[in-house]
Amino acid sequence: VIGVLGDGLVMVGVSSFWQQVIKGLVIVLAVIIDQIQARMQMRIALQKQQELG
Repeated sequence: VIGVLGDGLVMVGVSSFWQQVIKGLVIVLAVIIDQIQARMQMRIALQKQQELG
């Protein structure tokens, strides 16, 4: 995904500095989304466990 993003940014003519900034933001965003999903799954699992008693 990062490679495709990099290729697209080069084709559009984005400077190397901004390419690195954008790639970094994409990585940080992916980590944040992963953490949110993990917390939601944990919360759902705990709710199911409480329902079962």
